[in-house]
This record gives sequence, structure tokens and C-alpha cells, in this order.
Amino acid sequence: MSDSFLAIDFGTSNSLVGAVHQGKTLGALPLDPKSADPTMMRTLLYFPHPDLCYYGAEAIEQYIEQDMEGRLFRSFKSHLPNQNYLGTVIENRIVTLENMVGIFLLELKKRAENHLNHEVKKAVIGRPARYSMDPVADGFALHRMEKAAKMAGFTEVQFVPEPLAAAFDYRKQITQEKIVLIGDFGGGTSDFTLIRLRPENFTHDDVLAIDGCPLAGDALDSVFMSHRLNEYFGAKSRYRLPMSSNVLSMPPAVSMKLNHPAHIVHLKEKDTFEFIREVQKCSLTSKDKEAIERLFVLMEDQQIFPFFESIEKTKRGLSASAETVFSFDYPSLEIEETFTAAQFIDWAAQTKEKIFEALDRCMESAGVAAEQVDLVCLTGGTAKVPFIGGELEKRFGKEKLQTQSHFHSVLSGLVESANFWSQGQKVT
Repeated sequence: MSDSFLAIDFGTSNSLVGAVHQGKTLGALPLDPKSADPTMMRTLLYFPHPDLCYYGAEAIEQYIEQDMEGRLFRSFKSHLPNQNYLGTVIENRIVTLENMVGIFLLELKKRAENHLNHEVKKAVIGRPARYSMDPVADGFALHRMEKAAKMAGFTEVQFVPEPLAAAFDYRKQITQEKIVLIGDFGGGTSDFTLIRLRPENFTHDDVLAIDGCPLAGDALDSVFMSHRLNEYFGAKSRYRLPMSSNVLSMPPAVSMKLNHPAHIVHLKEKDTFEFIREVQKCSLTSKDKEAIERLFVLMEDQQIFPFFESIEKTKRGLSASAETVFSFDYPSLEIEETFTAAQFIDWAAQTKEKIFEALDRCMESAGVAAEQVDLVCLTGGTAKVPFIGGELEKRFGKEKLQTQSHFHSVLSGLVESANFWSQGQKVT
């Protein structure tokens, strides 16, 4: 019997798995029976206590059923390049980031093996073009992924850039040679590949350039917190310590964690939590004190995940209309704010600029001008944000843009990469 290979699209928000098994290529496997799309598993870990973990849709279901006790982790992939982030403590159990990723990859592996009725030791795993703009941090992130894959039980792994995988998928539509730009806009990263595609005979020289940046959907979500909503949770609270005349504001290290869906959960860690409690005691005004109390309700009543889900819903609403209302009605956290598409565009300008700087680097590295690009293929949910699509239209023309198959094109290309490997050809 020939070797079997898994193809894993391990995403910041969602994960998918395909396979090459018994000489056949298999697209997205059913991983999560509780998901609206069983082939797509939310990249979530929920620990009601240190010795039990739930995944995907069941993580959310159990989190709600168990009164939101324990720890729910989302967007943990985004910590990979951060050398200062070692992991977390759940009660008395230390869980490193490699453990978190390894636990999740192991669950994907077990569910895929159960479907195939076959043990699989080899995997092609997608990786962003860049985990970080810092080459050392980027290499560190990849090293962590290698360790996590070993923890999950894989003995051989190839890492394939996600936009290159998307290019392999789009190659199926090509009937003649074209220069194609692939833009993969996910939850954690925005990645670009310029590639010469033709129906047959891919070679490494066909990849003209790959680039990207560690900003995408989560970074766009965070602007709603950083520009407006974090004030409700003490980001601008002022305090004065005993025996001091200095008026201080909430430290940026706390505010930064508050703004990001991957980081806010770590405000619950003991030292940080106790510091915030001290700030509350020393607050200058009752308004400052109440804002920090809302932060404690957000954390202690396990409302972080639903709150950021509401922000995500608001972002999607602004993709379809000029104005939308953010509404959250949990007791003591009742918040209603109107946001406009114009505000979102303004607040997201810096993130957008960095995303398109990565595209400019990719174009420059390839020595390709916009008019030489025959086709622009977009994948990932953030590609649907109007000002992202609008900028691409302005640069390349609407007629060149293709946006179908948002979530499955990277996986399809990873399966093709696994098929190359099964035939003795390495992709990277």
C-alpha cells in the first residue's frame, strides 16, 4: 500500500484537512460534524479544566453549556513569532504555545485518520508567506510549528507557503500560460505570490516572488476596540498610587492586549489580573473605576469570545452597508455604538497600508508591473472587505479579479502539493 499524506490548512480562524490516500487525492475531509460546514473546523481550544479539551464548534457549545468557565483560546496561531509568548497556565498546568498548536494538530490528525481508517505520519502544512516581518521571528515561528507537528505525531512534514498552495489550485483553471497574482487574506496574515502558471509542468522557477505581512482580519477587528470600544473597559482609566502625586493612565501593555482577540484572554493571568485590580482600587474617578469593573465582568463572566464575535459581525455589516450598529447586551456590559464604513476605512488605514506594502514588495521582487499581471486570484474571508477589494481593483482592474472559493483554494493546493510529494517531487 502506498504512503498516505495529510494536507493541513491550519488557519488563524478556521482549519481544513485533505489527503492523498491509496494513490487518490481527497479534498476537504469532514472534520467537524457540529459545524455548518463539516469540512471547516474553527481553530478553537476550550479547556473546562486542565485535563480536558474541546475543539471547533464543540468548543463553543461546551463553553456556553459550562457557563463559560475554564479557558477558551482563539487566534493562538498569531503568537507563533512572538519569542516573549511562551504559553499559559491553566490552573496549575503549564501549556506552552507548541502544546496548544500540537494538541490542535493532533486532533485534526485523529479525525482525518478516523475518516481514512488509516494512520498517517506525513503531512504538508500551509504556512504564511511571513509569520513576521522580522526574519528571526519568522524562523522562530516555523521552528515552533515543526515542534508542534512532531508533538502531533507527524514524522515527516513539508511546509508550503499558503499563497503558493492557492496558486496550485487556480492552475486547474488555466488553459494557457499566465502571470497570476494570488492574494490570500486570512485572519492573521495577508500573503501574496506572483507565479507563472500553465496547465502542466510546474517548476520552482515559475514562482516569481512570495511576500506578505502578519496583518489581516484580526488586525481589522482590533481597530474597533482601539478606537472606541476599549474605553468601556478601562483603556483610558486614570489612577494615582498611594503616596504618589503622579496621575497615571492604564499602561499600553494592558491596552494592547485588550485590543486584540488573540491577546485579551491573557489579561486573566495572575500578575496582570492583580495589577488591573490594583489600578481599579486607585482609580481617580468613579467612571474610571466602573470601566475597569466592566473589564472584570468581561473576563470573569467569560464574555471575551462573544464580544469579539460581535465585533466580527460589525465588520461584516460594514462590508454591506455604510453604517451599522454594534450591540452587546450582557448584564453590566450593555454597549450600543454606531459605526460607519468611513470610520472603519480611516481607522484601518495603517493596516491597509502595511498589507499593500507587502504586495508592492512582491511585485518589485518579481520585476512585474501591474499591467503584466493577467489574473488576480483572491482567497480568505478578509478579501471580502470592500476597501481591500477596491484597492486591488484600482491597481489591476476589476476584470482581472477572481474571488471564488474563499476558504478551500489553499487546501486544494496543499492536497496537490501532497500529491507532488507522493510522486517523489518536493514543492519547496
